[in-house]
Amino acid sequence: QILDKPLPKIGEKSLFTKELETALEQSHVDFVVHSLKDLPTILPEGMAIGAICKREDPRDAVIFNPKFKGKTLETLPENSIIGTSSLRRTAQLSRYFPHLRVEDIRGNLNTRLRKLEA
Repeated sequence: QILDKPLPKIGEKSLFTKELETALEQSHVDFVVHSLKDLPTILPEGMAIGAICKREDPRDAVIFNPKFKGKTLETLPENSIIGTSSLRRTAQLSRYFPHLRVEDIRGNLNTRLRKLEA
């Protein structure tokens, strides 16, 4: 796991899929589940998309540090830091909330929550 670099700087599209594809190729698993955005545009030979599930609620959740209880993105103080690893979210947040600082944050949900408390 590479947690010290922003995702766009790592570059490789198969970053999240390669390990699972290897397990599939070696018959350690029967199928894998990926986020479609993480798949390369050309799948490895012998692999195919078996299903695309119905999309559920597409909205994101915003979790605030407890010291900002009752605040919204609009009412956060100038230069408050918002963490995300998504280029799309970075662009949206920067456009709609220019008073905030958007910084790269990596890790699973628990890791990100610990960073929020710091």
